[in-house]
Amino acid sequence: MSFNTRLTMMTAAVALITSTAAAQDVRLRIAGTVPAEHFGNAVLEQMAQDMEDADVGLKVKYFPAGQLGSGEELLESAIRGNVDMVHATVYAQKDPRLEINSLPFLVTTKEELDAVYGDPNSEYNKILEEILTSFGIQPLGTIGEGLIGMIATERPENPTAIDNQGMNVRAWSSQIAKQTMEELGYQVTTLNWAEVFPAVQAGTIDGAICCTPEWAYTTFAASDVGNTYVPYNAFIESTMIYANQDFYNELNDEQRAVVDKETAEAAAEISQLAWERSQGFVDQLKDANWEVVEFTQDERDAIKAHIQTTVWPNVADVVGQDILDRLTAN
Repeated sequence: MSFNTRLTMMTAAVALITSTAAAQDVRLRIAGTVPAEHFGNAVLEQMAQDMEDADVGLKVKYFPAGQLGSGEELLESAIRGNVDMVHATVYAQKDPRLEINSLPFLVTTKEELDAVYGDPNSEYNKILEEILTSFGIQPLGTIGEGLIGMIATERPENPTAIDNQGMNVRAWSSQIAKQTMEELGYQVTTLNWAEVFPAVQAGTIDGAICCTPEWAYTTFAASDVGNTYVPYNAFIESTMIYANQDFYNELNDEQRAVVDKETAEAAAEISQLAWERSQGFVDQLKDANWEVVEFTQDERDAIKAHIQTTVWPNVADVVGQDILDRLTAN
């Protein structure tokens, strides 16, 4: 064997060893925001373990329950590359077009939830990807956990009608969500999720539009804070698994394939389990002596029609008429 041949073989071996070592050195930090008691943590922990067990050189650490920040903070952290991957609600503080996440009554059934949120090729997910990739975020899985209601420390004055409710409640950082609750008759205070529980507990606000029945029970009822749940079902509890785009692009093909597979499966599992568990947590709220306000179908239809008449025309000014047309084309 010639010297040049041996040198070529040695160079190739060193390159292979270096490449393998580099792949094994990839550290993936995943930040989560759901409460410690939320079932989603177990799904995300398993996702992280499955990524490691795939043996493609990923060393994964999951930080649950807001340890690395709130949803608003984590989006900024991921953009800067301070955290690699996130599971959280995507708020609109970075780009007003993300208000599509707060379009009221876009989805009202499980079939619509699966078609809009669960299908990566839906127009909704295509729009999200266009927006998020424009500032360095790679979406990996959209999760529609279920329909959102309002928790409160007392029953609103007339929750099943468009009327003055005599209460100050929280909405998230969304002009559309804020206007929707104002149209329903509430004074509205905008708060980050991390601020909601202490504000309700202290009586600073009277309630919050925020929660599926499970979130209402695990976050508030289990801690003996609040006593009323109003299932307006205008919004979807929507979260997303996403990554810093530079980090994602620097993964090798095998690593990206594993990340894509595991995040998609985790997103689908959380969405399905959340829907299946919803009625059970309505029952648990009642068992905890919470009042769960009931609506007739006529009352729901009247509220939906009012919101679509008063709020939807303003959405185009926020997200753009082209995006609104794409969302409502079907």
